[in-house]
Amino acid sequence: MHECEVILYTGAFMIIVGTLGAAIGPARSDPVVKSLNLELATVGVCLVFLAFNHLLALITFIAVGAFTTPILMRAILRVEASERDREVFEGSERD
Repeated sequence: MHECEVILYTGAFMIIVGTLGAAIGPARSDPVVKSLNLELATVGVCLVFLAFNHLLALITFIAVGAFTTPILMRAILRVEASERDREVFEGSERD
């Protein structure tokens, strides 16, 4: 099998597994696990682009990583803050 085909099929597999893991996988309610699954899909997209053009893969990986990492971290912090607020609210209702 040609090296380019191996990279292409590995990337496609990583895209499918990462997307399914984020959508219907175990512990999908945990935002950290969900972000890791999405990063797996991102690396898969990079590998698919790598099979066609090395420069395109590098630019895509850098751009996607730079844009998604702060967005995902902010989303994780908001979910954790809302859970803490909900626990405080439920605790104050019991009193």
